[in-house]
Amino acid sequence: MQNKLSSVAIVLRRWPYSESSLIFRALTPQLGTISVLAKGVQKLKSGKIGVIDTWALVELDLSRRPKAEMFNLVGCQLLDRMGGLSTDVQLLNVAGILTELAEVGAPAEQPSHEIFLWLQKWLQRLSAGGDYNLVLARAILEALHLLGFEPVFPEKIEFERYWFSPADGGCTLNASAPRPNQSARRVSANEIASLQKIMKANDTNLPNDLGNLPACITLLGDFLHYHLERLPKAWEMYLKSESANNR
Repeated sequence: MQNKLSSVAIVLRRWPYSESSLIFRALTPQLGTISVLAKGVQKLKSGKIGVIDTWALVELDLSRRPKAEMFNLVGCQLLDRMGGLSTDVQLLNVAGILTELAEVGAPAEQPSHEIFLWLQKWLQRLSAGGDYNLVLARAILEALHLLGFEPVFPEKIEFERYWFSPADGGCTLNASAPRPNQSARRVSANEIASLQKIMKANDTNLPNDLGNLPACITLLGDFLHYHLERLPKAWEMYLKSESANNR
């Protein structure tokens, strides 16, 4: 007997299975990340072609045999294509970074409501336009909070420079003190203030006057790299595009 599931989902990535079928990974609120076999979905007469796009928000009807690892797609409905992401390669790169973070925070067979809502919110925000760098910084800080290891900053900024140490959890020491470890770097009080401003901002009204935003994102990249062992694969593409844009 097959188990059935109906759920809203976000398509994380997909790849061909045959000429007319594909396999995709999706994030669901109930079961975290799942793998789905979509037989015949690429046929014009299937009525499903173009629905299972990467980053699309969809409604899925699924079935799965007991003990099987993969679901079978029974039906699907497109809710939001996130079409605005295709207007800029950097939007795609940032979406890729957020997708990889969501997979870290939503392991298979575990309820993942908060991570699902986090990814849906920030993908839709990216798709709607605006400063993708601000979205990236705020989304990373929020993801770190959900994962339980957001960086620590001094409650009151009293020095011009601090040590930022991912191993020690963030900024804890005046930069005049001995270097805490090899991964630490000196950061300015302005950079700390900017990160705190992003953390405290309303999601719909992010600050737009941060001239040191690239430095803040570098610090967040250091923090992610230390705590996740590796950066998301899309991070390198994001940095390359930023470098090309700033030439």
